[in-house]
Amino acid sequence: MQIYDHDSPEAINYKNSAIELEDWLEQLNYIEREISNLLNLVKSGSEDLEVKKYLEILEKKRETNSNILRNLMEYRNTLPKAAECEDVECDMFYINEHMRYRKMYRDHMENYRNVKEDFFKILTK
Repeated sequence: MQIYDHDSPEAINYKNSAIELEDWLEQLNYIEREISNLLNLVKSGSEDLEVKKYLEILEKKRETNSNILRNLMEYRNTLPKAAECEDVECDMFYINEHMRYRKMYRDHMENYRNVKEDFFKILTK
């Protein structure tokens, strides 16, 4: 999606939101694959209770990731309506909505990274 000099501030905001959303979706899809790979890598044969605990945590993270991915895909379907806004109230609704999804995404990413770091620490003990 290209941003042009003649785009209105609202159009620029819409395009930036759409670009950011696509990045989020790409990252969450990657995490889906990454969690599957981590689970497959360790599932086969580990008897360590701490490792098993983190396998369960990773399973929950995969479920959470899937739910967030689904929510963001639904949001992507509504995003074109933001480009049709004709008043400030409508613009603010979509800006606030995007900020809410950004916070959800960032919180999830931070939490996932922490879980993954802890998991790697346990594996490398």
